[in-house]
Amino acid sequence: GKLAELIKIPEITGYIIAGILLGPSVFNIISVETVGSFDVMTNFVLGIIAYQIGTELWLPKVKKSGKSIITITTVQALATAIIVFAVIYLIDGRLWLALTLSAIATATAPAPIMVIIKKIKAKGPVVDTVVPVTGIDDIFGVVIFGLFTSIAVTLIAGVELSLHTALIEPMLEVTLSVLIGAAIGSVLGLVSKVFVTKLQKRDRYIAYLVLSLSAVLISVFIAHEYHLSMILTPMLVGMAFTNFIKKEPFEIQGAALSNFSGPLIIIFFTLAGAQLSLSVLKVAGLIAILYIVLRSIGKIGGAYLGATIAKSPKVVRNNTGLCLLPQGGVEIGMLVAISSIFPAEEALLVKTIILAGILFFEIVGPII
Repeated sequence: GKLAELIKIPEITGYIIAGILLGPSVFNIISVETVGSFDVMTNFVLGIIAYQIGTELWLPKVKKSGKSIITITTVQALATAIIVFAVIYLIDGRLWLALTLSAIATATAPAPIMVIIKKIKAKGPVVDTVVPVTGIDDIFGVVIFGLFTSIAVTLIAGVELSLHTALIEPMLEVTLSVLIGAAIGSVLGLVSKVFVTKLQKRDRYIAYLVLSLSAVLISVFIAHEYHLSMILTPMLVGMAFTNFIKKEPFEIQGAALSNFSGPLIIIFFTLAGAQLSLSVLKVAGLIAILYIVLRSIGKIGGAYLGATIAKSPKVVRNNTGLCLLPQGGVEIGMLVAISSIFPAEEALLVKTIILAGILFFEIVGPII
């Protein structure tokens, strides 16, 4: 990480490259099986990052730019899905493949974005736009993924499409994630008001650390156990909580969590690197290159168009899309889902293309 910073690239890109070197692709110090056994760690860290996104969503601040955030998120998500779908279908001709790739392309990884914002202490209209857009993007991602992959599965199997799997299931997943996350966050806020604020400052630091981590662990466990969103659930915990508390407790719990999560962030991104295989680049070929180019056009162009419609400042128009390129945790989760619902051959093709895309976006995305 520090070596990466010496050549003016983000430290998390250094962690990812270290992971690639340690993983099966190069020195094979961390095997594929070992990476799999760290799932609990990666889910927990993803939960902490999603929770931190939630704590930034203070309603008076979000309301001020709420309309523009919804517009930018909607336009860039739909633009990405449509562009990836249309071009891949025209060139490749397989409808199920075009649908699946376009669904996964909409998702954005919040982890690199949040880590870089905190690292360089970035503030201003771009950060105020990118953080909520990244959070809401996951709602679109879950719904589009549920709808498109259901259609893809029926196309592969040649059976009839059902409304339940295509639309009701993804909508139910989003609704339950939001409700459960908000409920846990509200309990956290009440405990803070009734109990924690009465403690001395040093004790408050420890109390907020314990309570925040407990809430994240509970929300991630519920999300994992009942197939809810691993990002939305803890994100809503953070959002509900931050709207309960005043500025001082907000700063104490933010500092406690940031100080605690440093080593976990290193493990998270190094493991993300170890999961990436350089050999997939050779196998994925033209479709993977197309996927990378089309997703970039969709994210950058869609965010620009959305920000123009929303009459956002020039700095937001020009930079928001560039910040939405990283892919990682959410997409790996989507690939796990595809492995369980697609036949083996089709699942392997999708995984190869998307992993090649993740390899590119995990390394290049944070730098951009």
